[in-house]
Amino acid sequence: MPRFGISVVVALLLVPAAVSSADLYQQRRIHVSTRLVEIGVIVRDKNGPVENLTKADFTILDRNKPRQLSIFYADAAAAAQQPPQQPLPQNTFSDVPHYGTTAPRSVTIVLLDNLNTLYGSAPESPYESTSYWLEDLALQNGKNHLLQFVQQLQPEDRIAIYSLRNRLSVLSDFTNNRDQLLAILKKYDTSSITDRPAAEPGYKTSPNGVCDPCENEASANLAVTANEERAAETMAALHQIASHVANIPGRKNLVWLTANLPFSGVAMARVLSPANIAVYPIDARGLLAQAFPEQPHEGYVKQLFTTVGQPNPALNAPGHSMQPIGIATMEKVAAETGGQAFVNTNDITGAIRKAVEDSAVTYTLGFYINRDALDGKFHEIKVEVRGKGLTVRYPRGYFAYPDTAPTKDEDQTRLLSAVQSPLESSVIPLQASLSRVNQPRPDSLNLSCSIDIRDLQLVQSGNLRKGSVIVYVIEQDQAGKVVYQWDKGYKFQMTDAQYAALLKSGMMFHQNLHPKAGVTTLRVVVQDPSTNDLGSLIIPLSQVN
Repeated sequence: MPRFGISVVVALLLVPAAVSSADLYQQRRIHVSTRLVEIGVIVRDKNGPVENLTKADFTILDRNKPRQLSIFYADAAAAAQQPPQQPLPQNTFSDVPHYGTTAPRSVTIVLLDNLNTLYGSAPESPYESTSYWLEDLALQNGKNHLLQFVQQLQPEDRIAIYSLRNRLSVLSDFTNNRDQLLAILKKYDTSSITDRPAAEPGYKTSPNGVCDPCENEASANLAVTANEERAAETMAALHQIASHVANIPGRKNLVWLTANLPFSGVAMARVLSPANIAVYPIDARGLLAQAFPEQPHEGYVKQLFTTVGQPNPALNAPGHSMQPIGIATMEKVAAETGGQAFVNTNDITGAIRKAVEDSAVTYTLGFYINRDALDGKFHEIKVEVRGKGLTVRYPRGYFAYPDTAPTKDEDQTRLLSAVQSPLESSVIPLQASLSRVNQPRPDSLNLSCSIDIRDLQLVQSGNLRKGSVIVYVIEQDQAGKVVYQWDKGYKFQMTDAQYAALLKSGMMFHQNLHPKAGVTTLRVVVQDPSTNDLGSLIIPLSQVN
C-alpha cells in the first residue's frame, strides 16, 4: 500500500522513533499494575433520589472484602460545577460527544430496535401452530410512546437516538432540540426486519394432524442459527455504543425499545458496564396476551400436552415458550448493569421518562485493584449506604480480566469495526482541525490532530514513560467504501515533566492530504497496540470550509 509523509510533533518527546505498524504487533505488550473499577450508584427513598450523600456514607465490598474508595463524586453536583461546554471552532472535530453549552442533567441513548422485534405472528402455513405471543407492530407502539416523551423533553436532558437493523444507524446524536428529534421520529420506519417463523417457529404438523419431530427439530435448529447471527449483530452495535460514550464522565442510560432478545444478558453487560452504561430495556410489545391455537388438530393436541396437562418438552418449539422470549434477558442485563427492565406494561411513555430521570442524582464510586486480583473471574460487589429506608441500585459486579495481548486478528477485527461504525469511538480522545490548502498541490487538505495520552497505556522504565500508537488516515466514499488508507506506527518515550506537559496539550501529529476522487469522508483512527483500544474520528468533508 503506498504511503505518503506524516510529521509527528514531538517537541516534548524523547527519542521518537517511527516504525512500521506490522513491527509493533511483534513487540512485547505493555501491562499496567493497577486497574480502576468505576461504578454508578443510584440511591432513592420513598420521596425519590437522595442527594447530598458523602464518601463516608458509602461502603463497597468486593467479594465481601471492603475496598478503599479512591474516587467519589455526585454526578448532579459535578454537572452543576462543570464549566459550559464550548462549541468547537470552525473546521474542528472531536470524537468525544458534545451536547451543548449547559451541563446535562442526564445523558441518555435511545435505541430503536428493528432487528430484535419480530413480524409475522400469524402461522406461516396451515400446518404451523399459532405462536403463543403476538407481537406485530411492537416497535410502532414503542415509537408512539417515545414521541409523547420527546414532546415533554426538558432543556437539561440530552438524548441520542440510534436505530438497529442489520447494523447500527445514527438518527440523532446527543441533543435537547425537541423539534429536531420529533421530526426525525415522525418519519422513522418501524418495520421489523426479523421474520417470526424463522426466529421463533411454532409446532408444525403433517396434513393428517400428526406432529413431525424431525421437521420441528430442523426448524428449531435453523432458528438457533438465525438468532446467533442476530446476537452477533446486536453485540457489535453495543460495542460501538460503548466505545462512543466511553469518555463521557459519569453514568449513562441506554433506553432500549426492543422485544425479542434470545441471547445472554451477562454477555451484553460485559460490553456495556465498563463504559458505565446502565441498561433500561423496555418491552415495546407492552402488556402481552397469550394466544393459543384455534381448533387445533386432535393429533397436535395429544402431542402438545403430556397426560398431566403440561407442555410436552420434547416438542421444544420456540414459538410456544411459556414466557415471552426476551423478558428474562431484559431483566438480566438491567440487573447486571444497574438499570431497570420495564416489561408487561402499557405505560411505555412513563417507563421512558423514569429511565431518563433515574440518573438525576448519581454517585460514582471507584477503587483500584492490582494485577494479582486480575483472575479472569466475575467479582460480585455490594454497595452499602448509611441510612434507613433507602434502596440502592448499581452494577452487580465486574469481570477481572487479566492483561493479555490481543492477537493481530483481534486487532484487525477491532479496526475494521471502527472503520465501518457510524459512531466515533472516544476510548482514546482525539481532536482534529482540517483546512483546505493549495500546497503542496491544489485542492489539498491540512490535518492537525491531538491525541489525549491519558488513555494510552504507558510503561515506566527508569525515569521514562514508554508507549506506542498506530495512526490510520482513511478516505471513504459516500457508501463507506475505503478508497485510500495510510497508516504508520510510532514508539515514544518521555520524562515525567514531558508527560505532564503532554497531558495539557495532547500529542500532536500533522498530515497533508490530497483526497482521491469520490471521497466524502475522512476517518482518523488511533490505535494503542498494547491494549487494542481505539479512538476514531469521522470528518465529513462537506463540513470543512
